[in-house]
Amino acid sequence: MVVIPLSQSPWRSARWLILAPHADDETLGTGALIADTAAGNRLGAVAILTDGSGSQPCPTPADRTRLIRQRRQEASRAVRILADGKSPTLRFLDWPDAHPSADGSAAFLRSAATLAAMIRRLRIDAIATTALGEPHCDHSACYRLAAHVVRTARRPVSLFAYTVWGTEPRTRRILQTGPITSGHRTAALRMHRSQLFGQGFRLPRSKQRMKTTDLLYLMDAHARRP
Repeated sequence: MVVIPLSQSPWRSARWLILAPHADDETLGTGALIADTAAGNRLGAVAILTDGSGSQPCPTPADRTRLIRQRRQEASRAVRILADGKSPTLRFLDWPDAHPSADGSAAFLRSAATLAAMIRRLRIDAIATTALGEPHCDHSACYRLAAHVVRTARRPVSLFAYTVWGTEPRTRRILQTGPITSGHRTAALRMHRSQLFGQGFRLPRSKQRMKTTDLLYLMDAHARRP
């Protein structure tokens, strides 16, 4: 297992797509990567898989609509902070929270086609997404979707995994991003008020103490390097 700085790797000039399962995972798992790549104009896009509607009680359809809108707004503010005021492409795939689409289903293939089109249009070289071994169903679904996209995008793309809740994936090569200040990352996380101060799921305090760098685990060693 070798850990090398992203800035000294073959992916130092790559354009990145970040795929996060929920709004707040982009900050928890790849906040430093967003800051690092945005600073170098190498952040192609951030995509959020789910609509976030399962995190809080929603007694009525109107409550659900309001929560989905809130989660989108929170993600947009957080990404803008991490990107130091820039507004990278932010796409919401709107899968029902905690009810991932089955591999190969119509919804799965529609999302894959959407991401593949983004990869070609934005000239993406690398995807970072949550690892297959993450315990939450939406997190592992992100990996399966990303792996499918890498195989079908009609453009060489390297696949990297990151962890939020799970253990480190087994791989021989790991990239480490440049550092982000803890205050900068914490400021982004505070935008996710529904996850910090909501009435349903609430992020544990242990997860609110984030590292200043991210580790990215190369999962597609055979993809052509950028």
